[in-house]
Amino acid sequence: MTRVATTIGCFPLLNPVICAAGEPVMTEAGIRAALRAGVAGVIAKSVNESAAASNQLDRADYVRLDADGTPTSGQGVSLFNRSGLTQRDTAEWLDAIAALDREARVEGKFVAASIVYARPPGAISIAATARQAGLRVFELNVGAPHASEATPAAIAQETDPDRLSDLVRQVRAATHGMQLWVKLTGLSPNLPALAMAAQNGGADAVCIMGRFMGLVPDLETFKPVLGTSAAYGGGWALPIVCRFLALTRQATQKSLPLIGTNGVRSGRDVVRMALCGAVATEALSIVMHEGFGAFTRIVDQLTSFLDHRDLTFQDLIGRSADALHGYGESPLTPDRWRDFVPSETLADTKPH
Repeated sequence: MTRVATTIGCFPLLNPVICAAGEPVMTEAGIRAALRAGVAGVIAKSVNESAAASNQLDRADYVRLDADGTPTSGQGVSLFNRSGLTQRDTAEWLDAIAALDREARVEGKFVAASIVYARPPGAISIAATARQAGLRVFELNVGAPHASEATPAAIAQETDPDRLSDLVRQVRAATHGMQLWVKLTGLSPNLPALAMAAQNGGADAVCIMGRFMGLVPDLETFKPVLGTSAAYGGGWALPIVCRFLALTRQATQKSLPLIGTNGVRSGRDVVRMALCGAVATEALSIVMHEGFGAFTRIVDQLTSFLDHRDLTFQDLIGRSADALHGYGESPLTPDRWRDFVPSETLADTKPH
């Protein structure tokens, strides 16, 4: 067992870095490239039963934003995009993923199927097909940010705990013997309740959390960048994700494995999510900025961090979350505010 090894429940991982579903892993070549770059596993590009969802790929568009929020042809720090699902035949794609999973298993890695939820019958049917194909891991994504903008019935987003629990229970029955991970939305303040609902339905883990929806005005044309609202994510989101990881760890009393996503850009970001309760992390946008070599860099940085401190990844999990307290428990710091305002603010005041 190496320093970076971890587990999602009873499912072992060589390290906590997973390539999330997206366009870079929409082909066999992309999946193999991610695996060669050092990730523990790959969530292959998502499917569902809706033709509208796959047709949306023909209307997809992407832009990198710099630190000022301006579109850039360079590397960028945030990704702003609208997307669609794979246009491969679902059964054929799942068979291809299963073949790649069998290859990956030899090296202690995995390749998983993913569905961006549209309707329960479709999710159940595709889950059953994934099981028949021999896949070991199925990710049920009920939190795709594009749901509010996509063609009606193309994809859905579930924010009701009761409905989510029922959906997960049905998908769990179709995936008996597989790992079932549920990816939750970033557009709900009630993530701990959704996580508990997924757990009650039989999920082995939850992934927190999907990207946000945004609108970026173009300062040259005064029109919306890409012409629409779109999904928005970047390193700036990591503190938000970390908070919800910690709150969910507290709400579930450490009984549910948590996977962190949205904002991982370095090995230190993986550490931060682990400290807030994540047993593993998913990343994908960074590949669209840097290429698959970003994964090699992240794993190397994580390994170096742990080596330098003589720690294992397991030593990190939840340490910040378990030290989290509320405002009322914080120490008194009278006049601390004075250190963070302009001197003119203090001209007519006296310390207590």
